[in-house]
Amino acid sequence: MQSVQAQSYQNWELLLVDDGSTDGSGELCDELAAEDGRIRVFHKPNGGQSDARNVGLKQAQGKYFYLLDSDDLIRSTAFDQFVERCEADGADAALTPLEMFSTEQPEGRTENSHQIPEMLNREETMRRMLLHQGIGHGAGGVFFRREVWGDLQFPVGVLYEDYAVMYRAIARCAKVEVFPEPMYDYRIHTGSTMKSGIAEKNLVILDVGEDVTRFIAETVPVLKAEAEYLQLVTYLKTLKGILDGGFASYPEAQALICRFVQEHRALTRRPWAKRADRIKVETLLISKRLFYAVYGLGEWKNKHTVEK
Repeated sequence: MQSVQAQSYQNWELLLVDDGSTDGSGELCDELAAEDGRIRVFHKPNGGQSDARNVGLKQAQGKYFYLLDSDDLIRSTAFDQFVERCEADGADAALTPLEMFSTEQPEGRTENSHQIPEMLNREETMRRMLLHQGIGHGAGGVFFRREVWGDLQFPVGVLYEDYAVMYRAIARCAKVEVFPEPMYDYRIHTGSTMKSGIAEKNLVILDVGEDVTRFIAETVPVLKAEAEYLQLVTYLKTLKGILDGGFASYPEAQALICRFVQEHRALTRRPWAKRADRIKVETLLISKRLFYAVYGLGEWKNKHTVEK
């Protein structure tokens, strides 16, 4: 909340949705609203992140909106830059890379208050999202023209709601401003490194991935291969999570994933595919245990890099 109040652009409203909190957060929100007339608070029974976001979107009154998760931060000139460029160029959305942090406050951050964004059409924006080339499909940190978002809602009670919705949202955009440097700080929570496998409810991502691929194939068919590649990478990550809980876990899901990988292995030979993903696919086709070892090594290297 303080990172919003510290914005150089001050013509904003901040909607705080108290999603049935029991830790005093709701009372704190009320206190902040009493001190700043630009803050409005909505109290509701616990319904999850999607439900809370939908409440906020329904109540929003501004020309644009921005989703900021409660643990994350936005840099002080972000709104100024978003509004200036979207108004000047008639863009429907603005995206930036995110930067991760695990401390109480981000350390060693610099801020460029005069970034020059790249203007992209919907196809190129979606292509970069699908391939994770500088931007992903997280909803947090995306600046959107409200009339373009329209009646879209996040699916309530379903995990991976950003994956399910954001490609549909960007498909409605004619122009998107993509800023080269981060203006969104994403907090990661470090904790136990014990591996217990994924819960059955997380397997819904297999359906979400299939649904998004189908949507893109029908709406932007030129990106079908990229959508299938993201689905492939997502399935590989899901399989690793399943195997964390034991090689006998969720046999039907394992079989589905392995079939998809076998049928789409050629995608890892495309020029935009990552070498690490090709290695994961090839090792899986040899042995699940080899795949598991190789994937785990990659995770360890990535974790070590983030902690640095």
